[in-house]
Formats: sequence, structure tokens, C-alpha cells
Amino acid sequence: MKPMGILSLNKYRWKMITMLMLLCGLSVVWAIPAQAKTNLHSWTIKDKGTMKDTTAGIVLTSDPKENVKALSATVSTDFVYEADVTIQNPQTDASLIFRSDAEGSAGYWLKVMPTSGQIQLLNSSGTSGTLQQSYPVDLQAGQTYHVKVKAEDDQLSVYWDKQYRPVMQVTDTAYRSGHLGLHVWDGSATFQNVIVSDLNTNLTTSLLTTGVWTPHIKGKIVTATQEALQLYNLRSTDLIAEADISFANNVQGTTAGLIFHANDKGTTGYVVQLRHQGNTIGVELKKRNGTLIAKSTQQYIHQPNSNHHLEIRMIQNRIQVFVDGYTPAAIQATDSSYTKGYTGMIAQGGQVIFQDLFVTSPADEYTEKYRPQYHYSASRNWISDPNGLVYFEGEYHLFYQDGGQWGHSVSTDLVHWKRLPFALKWNDLGHIWSGAAIADTTNASGLFGSSGGKGLVAYYTSYDPDAPNGNQKIGLAYSTDRGRTWQYSKEHPIVIQNPGYTSTEAGGWDFRDPKVVRDEVNQRWVMVVSGGDHIRFFTSKNLIDWTWTDNFGYGDYIHGGVWECPDLFPLRDHQGNIKWVLMISTGANPKTAGSDAEYFIGDLTAEGTFTNNNPVGNVLKIDWGKEFYAATSFANVPDGRRITLAWMTNWDYPFAFPTTAWKGEMTIPRELSLQQTSEGLRLFQKPLTELSSLRTPIRTLSNQVISEQSANPLAGLQEGSYEIEAEIELPVSQPAQAWGFEVRTGNQHQTDIGYIHADQSLFIDRSLSGNTSFAELFSKRHAATVQPINNRIHLRIFVDASSVEVFANQGQIVFSDLILPDPQDTGMRLYSKNGEIKIINLNVYRLQSIWKP
Repeated sequence: MKPMGILSLNKYRWKMITMLMLLCGLSVVWAIPAQAKTNLHSWTIKDKGTMKDTTAGIVLTSDPKENVKALSATVSTDFVYEADVTIQNPQTDASLIFRSDAEGSAGYWLKVMPTSGQIQLLNSSGTSGTLQQSYPVDLQAGQTYHVKVKAEDDQLSVYWDKQYRPVMQVTDTAYRSGHLGLHVWDGSATFQNVIVSDLNTNLTTSLLTTGVWTPHIKGKIVTATQEALQLYNLRSTDLIAEADISFANNVQGTTAGLIFHANDKGTTGYVVQLRHQGNTIGVELKKRNGTLIAKSTQQYIHQPNSNHHLEIRMIQNRIQVFVDGYTPAAIQATDSSYTKGYTGMIAQGGQVIFQDLFVTSPADEYTEKYRPQYHYSASRNWISDPNGLVYFEGEYHLFYQDGGQWGHSVSTDLVHWKRLPFALKWNDLGHIWSGAAIADTTNASGLFGSSGGKGLVAYYTSYDPDAPNGNQKIGLAYSTDRGRTWQYSKEHPIVIQNPGYTSTEAGGWDFRDPKVVRDEVNQRWVMVVSGGDHIRFFTSKNLIDWTWTDNFGYGDYIHGGVWECPDLFPLRDHQGNIKWVLMISTGANPKTAGSDAEYFIGDLTAEGTFTNNNPVGNVLKIDWGKEFYAATSFANVPDGRRITLAWMTNWDYPFAFPTTAWKGEMTIPRELSLQQTSEGLRLFQKPLTELSSLRTPIRTLSNQVISEQSANPLAGLQEGSYEIEAEIELPVSQPAQAWGFEVRTGNQHQTDIGYIHADQSLFIDRSLSGNTSFAELFSKRHAATVQPINNRIHLRIFVDASSVEVFANQGQIVFSDLILPDPQDTGMRLYSKNGEIKIINLNVYRLQSIWKP
């Protein structure tokens, strides 16, 4: 019978009326449950039983020895469908229903069966010869189990509880599409987190829908023979709208894009659409009535599996459109026909998949509490290790860890970044942990014969969650379209197996974080891989076949946590000789007060062995602060600079920082060099030259003597993101016992960057910096020896909304620390205690946000 409509009743009347309707053979319809967690909607109850919406989940209860089904109006073809299932009674069966008819009688069921100790994938028609496959599991009543099915074309994969790999995989063509639902036989079960893969978006309420839009394994799909429109109930004036768009059936002539500033009928406003043109896409900006405002002169590369990122910025009457992160903008236009309205998705002419649709106000972009303004952070996700830093054809690529996948952004200047879709997602082998990317400009790999003889190659840690210690091994992926689309190699999915791997057992050794560098002297590629307490070296001529050449580390080299995230690169010393620098990060350990970072300077022999030029016990620290991890450098930088950046965290509290919508940030990029010092050859770090483009001078001082009684020479300055560059002289007579800068001051908060003359100690004290209680092991004071040069100390101090980075004496000593001041803590002060200092030169620069036009 046709559903009776949405009921809004209290739980007691609801239960009574539900029972009466079922006794009368009527169907009962729910909207989206208000308490249970699910993105399915409009539930219809079938057969004999009841359905309750609770904070614990959807409770489905059948009559004794009877079936009850709850069918949603959500229909999907290819998807991931999952739930946490708790069966209350040992005799009860509970099922996920998918690709089903509206009655639940013709489709697939994934059934959890405690009595027989199995899960079963079956064709619900029960017809002889149809699908019925089982997998034994240990089931106990009252326990919660995670059940998941992936349906893609005619392939059905079943996942059980915490296992990453499917426990059942079958090919079946009985049903290609249908409803999603739940089932219980003879008892009660609770279903929580009942989720089907769908569009990620901050637009939650639909205003207008034309065409059929359904959840899909990659987002939201629409088959748009005629124009299809999905408009959302959010009115915007100025906006930033972003979405990822795929042409699913790759039909030339298909258009897809975003509509914005529309009326509630979708008949006015602007449309930005991508037009499928075979091997390229074009971009058009139109009024809703079809009037063309502008179109891109550039055509953008399209491949059958391309996922195009569309970004629209409208501020007042200025419209900018960016495609796939390329700059300059594909379209720049001015038009004031429509000043506000609704936003949505629009497509015509083929099958289109939309994902990650987000609309924000430019006034709100990157303005959250603690949000850095010139350090890289992800807009709304987590970041950790930087991965695959590489320059290729005019662009710098920044990949980074986000939940075992590679996030991705690009830049033309290492300062301003454009977001792109995930580059490397989980695959059949496991998660995609840290790794490297290189530019193969001569087709040494043989992967780019049909794409101009060059491209990008990525090496990543393949981590299998089901295997001992992940069976960590080195996988390969590559891109033929300037890094926009990535493929896992079918011929060479794994280029180096785990050293502990044998024919009888998976390798459980630590073996991760590959980094690849070109060795021009020996005309080869070198790969370093962390091994827990050592670094393994490999060489290759073709980027595919790798030969082990050396292990470096072990024994007395180990004085802290596990070795991770190595980087290897050549630099010339003061005499012009090539030296090889090996950088590592070490995991959390009490001996190093958390995680740490160090480096070795040495030589790389023709045989591929690394020899350290310093004694084993001579630890060379990269950074003296506490938030500096997984540093890695860019490959193939055209001017030869070695440029690095790191993740600002400590493994004592890696993800504990109290930020919302985003988590994690990078250091500023730094240029590396080797310099001769009184202690020997050392690694120096200089802030990226291009950062000076963000500067606006706001105070300049010179040749001033400052004593304890002096007025604060920085009084009146109120800034959140800025740089201080200072050269301070310590007089021969009456030098200050201590001096320094207090930054982000206000409301009894301050971060002290100070110098103590007696022990030549430079320190950061963040004990009063703001929020310091979010992690028990968040340390408060860090110090290093800095010797004056001709009685002078040179400092460059970079202050942002949540960080301080200090470069002393041209970068010989560097601190990287996170701080969490209140937004209103914007004062600064230069002080001198018990004596005098002389300002030789001091400049304060406001640093412009890299996210604002």
C-alpha cells in the first residue's frame, strides 16, 4: 500500500498507532530519525514488528518468530552501506537490506545470524540457485558488531567488524539498484551509524530537486539526460563555493557545475559549468537564462577517471573561477545582475558525480580560533606528515597525511596554495601512509610513453590494517596529468616488500616513509626507508627495480624514540664539496621529552652506503622547539634550493590541539644550507625568501639603547600574524642580564622569546602563552645555546595565530613551537633586564593572510 505520510507523534502514541497500522496491513513511514545516527530517510515498516528511534540507534523489534523490515526511500546503485549492529536476543537474526524493491522481497540481504555463528550474503527472493554465501564469525548477544557492504557494478564485498579486507567477495548480477533498509527476525536489534556513502557537504537542507540524485560510492550521482538541479536552502551574498566533479560515463558534451545566487525556483542566478570536450574540459560562466558572461581561454586536461576541482569566488561584483588548482583563474569577470541567492549543483547530458560541496562566506574563511594565516593548514580536515613534496611544470605539490590518505594542494610560489581532491585514497592493499614523489622527466620508469614522456611518480607506505604491524611495504602510484589524477600501478603495485616478509608469513617489521632523491654523480635514484631503529638504503636506475645497499643506525645511534620519516639530499659545503644530509624524526620518548628531529652529515659511496662524518654520540638537532616532525624537502626545485617544511606537532599529544573543523598545520617553508661553524659543518635554516611578499612594514628602529627603565619600543602595535627581524647588540659594559621579546601579549598572556647573557641561552617560554592545559605533556620552556657574533644576536621571529618560529644567527638555531593565545592577545614588547641592549636594526612586518585575495 502507498505510504500514509510523515507522522509526528510522541513515542507512546507512535508505538500504539504503529501497532494498529501494522495489524491493519498498512505501511508506516518515518522521516529521518531524530536521535539515531543515519543519513537514510523516509522509512517504511513492513511485516510484523516495530521501529523505535533512540539515542542508542534504530531499534527494530519483530513479533515472535516473525520478520520485520524497515525500508528507506534512499535508493542507490553503487555504494558503501554500513551499520553498527547490536542483537539483543541469541535467536535473533539482523540484516542490512540493499538493492531491494520497495517491499524488501527482491534484493540482497546481509544477515547476521548468532544461532548459526555466521554472516550470510543472500538473494532475498530465496529462489533456488540464487546467491547464498556464508562466513563463520564468533557472535554473542548484546555485543556490537560493525557490518559493511560495498556494491560496485556486479561486485559485492562484505566487511566484518574491524577487518579492513573483505571477508566475502562475490560477483552477482541479480540486482543493480534499489532501496536500502534493515531487517530483524524473531527478536530485537539496534542499528546505529546506519550510513550510506554520499555527498560530503555543509549544505544540509534541500530546497529544490529536479532529476534523480542518489548516493554513490564516490559522492552524489545524477543521470542527467535532461537538466538536473539540486538547490539547497542557504542564501549567500559573497561566497566561496567548491565541489569535486567527475563525468561518470565520460560522455562528450556533458556539462556539470554549480549554480549560485539563484532564486528559490532555480530560474535566475549564475551558473559555472565544466564542459566535457573529450581530452579536455572547458569552463563557462553564464546567467541562468543562458547568456554567456565569460569562458576560459585555457582548456584543462581531462582523463576518463579525472576528478575536477571547481572553486568559485564571488565578492561584491567580482567573480573568479578556478579549475583543478591552476592559476591564474580560469575566469575573471565582473557582473552585478544577482547579488544574493541559493547555491546548488547542476548537470546535463550524462552521468555526473559530485563530492565535497562546500559553501562559505569569504569573511569566515580561515578565521576560526587559532587558525594560522600564513602557515599551511587544511580547510576542514586533518593534516599530519607532509608527503611527496615535488616541483613539476611550474607548480609545487604539497601532499600530506589525512587519515591514511594523501591530501593535496598546489602552489606556484610556495606561499599561496590551492586545494585539490585527495590524491591517494585507501586501496585494496590497505592505507596509504607517508612517502615521496619525484618528477620522472626522462621516462626512466617507462610509465609515461603515451603521455609526453614525463610525469610524477609517488612512493608510499602500504599499510594493511589486518596484517601484523601492517605488513608495511613500498607501493607505487603515478600521474600523467600534472598530478591531478593518480593511478596505482597494476604492473608494479609493490616495488619493495617488507624485509620480514617470507612465503609463509607477512612481514611485521617497521618499514615505512620512503623518500627518493636523485644522485646525479652516480646517475641513479636513492631511496631511504625508516626501519624503526635504522634507515635502509636502496638504489635504482629505472625507479621500478630497487636494490638494497645499506642499513644505517642501530646501537648507540638510538637515544630516543622510533626513527621515522627520513629525508636524504645533497648539499655543498663551504668548500664546494657535495655532502649528503640524512634527516630523521624520532617518536615520543621521555629521554627526548616527546618526539624530536635530528640530522647526520656524511658521504654516499658509489656502492650506496652512507658514512656519518660525526661521532656516533654527537647528536645534531634540527629544531630546538617541540612541534617539529616529519620534515621533508621538495624534489626537483628548479633553482636548486633545498626547501623543507614539517608538521607542527609532538607525538606526546599529536592530535590534541583544541581546534575545530581543522586539525594540524605546517611550519613555514625553509631553505637549507651547510655552513662551517666553530663546532664543524652544520645545517642552517633560512625562512623561505618568497615569504617577504607578505610583508607590510609597520615599525622600523635603529641605533637605540634599551634599558630596564625604557619605554616599550613596540608599544601600540597590535598584530596577530607578523614577523620581527632584529639585530641586537650586547654592550661590553653593563650588558643586560636578560632581554627578549614578548609576543601575543594581552589578558595576562604572553610568549617570551628571551636571551640570558650569562649562559648564552636563547629560550622560548610559553607557560603563559594561553591555553596550555589541553595536554598533560605540553612542555612550557625550551632553550638552546646561541653564541653572539661580534657581541650581536640576529633574530627572525615569525608569529601567527597559533605558532612561534624563531631563527637565530641566520638560522643556525631554530625553534618551532605552537601557542594558543586568545585572538585578542595581539600586543608585543621588547624588554631588557638588569642592564642594556642596543637595537642595531629592528623591523616589524605585518604578514598578510595567504588565504585572502
